[in-house]
Amino acid sequence: MLSRLSRVTVIGLMTVALAALATGCLNDEPVAPISSNNDVTTQTALGSPPSEPGPPAEGVVVEGVSVPGIALGFTRAEVEEVYGEGTGCEGTGRYCGLYWDVPGGGEVQVGFRGPDGGVASGEPDDVVTLITWSEPVDGWTTTAGVNTTLADEDPEALVAAYPKARVTRYQWGAVHSVTDYELGIYFRRDWVLYSSGEVFVTAGIFYPTEPPPPPELRTYVSTTSLYALKEKGKYKIWGWVNVRNQAHLAAEGATVFATWTFPDGSTQDVESVTSSSGQVTFRVNDGKKGTYTLTVVDVVLDGHRFDTEISNLSASVKAK
Repeated sequence: MLSRLSRVTVIGLMTVALAALATGCLNDEPVAPISSNNDVTTQTALGSPPSEPGPPAEGVVVEGVSVPGIALGFTRAEVEEVYGEGTGCEGTGRYCGLYWDVPGGGEVQVGFRGPDGGVASGEPDDVVTLITWSEPVDGWTTTAGVNTTLADEDPEALVAAYPKARVTRYQWGAVHSVTDYELGIYFRRDWVLYSSGEVFVTAGIFYPTEPPPPPELRTYVSTTSLYALKEKGKYKIWGWVNVRNQAHLAAEGATVFATWTFPDGSTQDVESVTSSSGQVTFRVNDGKKGTYTLTVVDVVLDGHRFDTEISNLSASVKAK
């Protein structure tokens, strides 16, 4: 487990989380603030403030409502009354954010909109619409019994805790994110070092909303590349085609149909199936001097649409 990531790394990952929630969980409609005077859970969030300003190290997270000390719908002034002055959000921005260090390590970041649901102004009346926190904040436990340590060490238990959540996984099957839109909470597991298996966990609450439609299943060619090598007066031409899916992960088992164009203008159709890395290799042996072009004609994967508009379909190399 990482003992401590740099603040730059933490801010970067949490900014990604803010952006992802901004586009995936929050819509463009004005957000009605939760009144701290009328909402019982919100009052509870303020019921036991820390002896000194700052986020408490422990407490209960109520999905879609509150974290220890503050809640969605609070104004910036109310947040800073409990947590003290935050860092960041000096200017304006759609999801202007402030962050605080949490005792024992980790950070909490609060995203704001304007009081009318529009662009945040950096003023005291901006309204909280998103709260995220990062490990090693493990004293914040949701009502479903999940903290960042559990999300890190037992991701399948995290999935089981939120049975209605949308789950995304890495190519090798490990859990990447768990988002329960109806409850208003997400956990995200970003790989830090693939070789060591270390992940960095962020979590957040947002206003509950209807789940967005599932993404369209599609494939696209991320790269097409060629390389020419001369051996004993003959040329060998290698072509590589990399195929990705809608999640930008390797698309295994896709059939790639392509066409070679040779220096004399003749052509040859070829096909191959992508490996677990999403790649196919085509090769020409005993080639001659001149220009070779490899053009992808189609990619077929069951249930997926081949997106030609964002694909790199062709590459050329000159054997000389």
